Amino acid sequence: MTYIVIIFILIIVVSFLSVKLCLVKRQLRKMAEQMQEQDEATVSVEFVDKDLETVALQINEKLERLQKVKVDAFKNEQAMKTSISMISHDMRTPLTSVIGYLQLAEKSCANEETLQDIRIALDRAKYANKLVDDFFELSVVDANQYTPVMEKVNLCEVVCEEILANYLAFEKKGITPTFEQADDEIFVLADRKLLVRVVQNLISNGIKYSTGEMEFLITVSDCVTLAISNSVSEVIDTEKIFDKFYRADISRKGEGAGLGLYICRKLVEEMNGTIGAKNAKGKLIITVEMLTYEN
Repeated sequence: MTYIVIIFILIIVVSFLSVKLCLVKRQLRKMAEQMQEQDEATVSVEFVDKDLETVALQINEKLERLQKVKVDAFKNEQAMKTSISMISHDMRTPLTSVIGYLQLAEKSCANEETLQDIRIALDRAKYANKLVDDFFELSVVDANQYTPVMEKVNLCEVVCEEILANYLAFEKKGITPTFEQADDEIFVLADRKLLVRVVQNLISNGIKYSTGEMEFLITVSDCVTLAISNSVSEVIDTEKIFDKFYRADISRKGEGAGLGLYICRKLVEEMNGTIGAKNAKGKLIITVEMLTYEN
């Protein structure tokens, strides 16, 4: 008889605990659902169990702190972007004036020693101007202020023009560019201005990394692909190469803020394209895929 009573009591206890456990699970599930549904989540479940109610209050407190940190971080980021944009904009005009003055001085200077100093100063001013342009463009790209005007653009023409525009830079670095395309006219659906900027950045990046060869290839299949390959002295981390401020070991000895390829990625994505990179037999190959223009 005693055993029967004990078993009966155990059954009641187990049943009570099972019911309570089910209620707790249901309440915890509701907590999780609320936290998933709301960005600024707070837990507002009315708990039967006081201990769980205390836990919910503690979770709310943590969530409120996290939300405040998130808001503060967002405000700081926006303030930083605004500052970068304003500083970049304000520096453009005086830097352009300095470059113009130095170019005039370079042409009129007869003293060889002074001429060397002028050329060094001119190179520094151009480098500073490039950084200002990159940071200004970074602020525009990150703020999603571009509104692409998608139109019919001859990619072969854009690439050819930019190769010719960089002739002196190629010659200075000892690079012989080669350009291969299936046709003289291969049209893509793109914003011409943004596409030119992408090609400019890719060429600038190639000149910076290259140890002698640089090849341009345009192919057509389901989309149009521009592949730019150049010989490099080390394996590049292609997982990080398009990250903001990333600089490979080979480029850290040179100049730049590590923004060029990041800007390329953002601009290509704005035009509904894709960009990628890979290492292959001592070469870095960057590919840009764009939508084919269809009449």
